[in-house]
Amino acid sequence: MKQVIQASRGEVLLTHMTGIPYKVVPHWYGAAVRPLCLDLILPKAPERRRELPLLIWICGGAFANVDRNVWLPAMIDFARAGYAVASVDYRVSPIDPFPAPVQDVRAAVRYLRAHSAEYGLDPARFAAMGESAGGYLACMAGLSCPEHDVGEHLDQPSTVQAVIDIYGKVDYAMLGQDPCCNRQVLDDFLGDDRSEERLRRVSCKYLVDEHAAPTLILHGDRDDLVPIEESEGLYAALQARGVRSDFYVLRDAGHGDEAFYQPPVRRIILDFLAEVLA
Repeated sequence: MKQVIQASRGEVLLTHMTGIPYKVVPHWYGAAVRPLCLDLILPKAPERRRELPLLIWICGGAFANVDRNVWLPAMIDFARAGYAVASVDYRVSPIDPFPAPVQDVRAAVRYLRAHSAEYGLDPARFAAMGESAGGYLACMAGLSCPEHDVGEHLDQPSTVQAVIDIYGKVDYAMLGQDPCCNRQVLDDFLGDDRSEERLRRVSCKYLVDEHAAPTLILHGDRDDLVPIEESEGLYAALQARGVRSDFYVLRDAGHGDEAFYQPPVRRIILDFLAEVLA
């Protein structure tokens, strides 16, 4: 069968730029180095890359494992909605415990700002979104925390203008008070110092001030890994400081549930970003 149809060009064609090194870190007991990389989803046509808002995705994995490619298919709809999307590597424990992952994510933010003209990004409209451990790192990118700014591009701001925290592990002061703490968090990520002062110093809700980025929090009421009380505490801290914060509890949703990546939740995220990045 042969037919002639009218060509359509209504939908923006996307491209996937992969393996962009943003930072070099020590490797193999300090005897070598390795790059940390990020991927970008952008419009394929360079002329369409003009001051795009950027959504930085941060994969979870209990601070022990990360793969920046795993969630990229779920990010395509955000790219189709007009956002550039970056997915970033970061170091993981036990080799590189706190604060290495926080330093890495903030370094990625600075790199992307430094190269915003090259990639067609709007440096004033950066958002960070992550799940579980990535939710914590996204929150840390929305807080001041200048002590975690090390490395290159220090002339660029390392904080984002919006945060989407999906069942993030955000309150380490609760360790020992709930059944969800595990060896990876206690030993590998946080190390030997578990004093109350130290645990509060690494917990997002105790770092919130009036300059924190507007934050959208998503958590399931059946999460058996990260207690929903952690998200409730972060929300209360943001509210107390007068920071724009929205909190959605997903009924019957557990940790890593597919419900968080369905169209209704995606619409909540896009509406939130449209408001706070406007």
